[in-house]
Amino acid sequence: MKKYILLSAIAALLLVGCGGTQNAIKQTERTVRGNWVIDSVTYTGNGQFESTLLQDVSAQCFEGSQWYFVANNNRGSYKIESPECNTGTRNFIWVIPGSEDIIEGDLLLKPTGDNYKSETDAGFRLNVNNLTETSMTWSQSVLVNGKTVKVNMNFRKLAD
Repeated sequence: MKKYILLSAIAALLLVGCGGTQNAIKQTERTVRGNWVIDSVTYTGNGQFESTLLQDVSAQCFEGSQWYFVANNNRGSYKIESPECNTGTRNFIWVIPGSEDIIEGDLLLKPTGDNYKSETDAGFRLNVNNLTETSMTWSQSVLVNGKTVKVNMNFRKLAD
């Protein structure tokens, strides 16, 4: 009987622990859901940098881009509007990973075609450094001339 009670208690703790992770992921997805704009792209490191983000366009083109995240199907899109850039809407699939082999605080983003199918199977792991109801900051570490530089994408949530 004591073994049964002990095993039941362990099972209950495991279920609560896993449920807590899933609840945290769902809450994060709800916070990300909606319309956002990138106010700025900044760099942590010395010097001036030219960068292409998400294998798409230059960092300057992402400033002012509009982003839309749908939480219930993990789809989204962003729109580049700067006339000096390759304008248009791009689709993606996004997920907040919950397994222990992925670093906590990451967001995985995979660019797709109009049908939300990946054309190259390329994806990006972005660290979510800040997430509130009104602001979000992603960063990605890149190697520049043998030194690590962080590229920071600073978002502001738009009113629904």
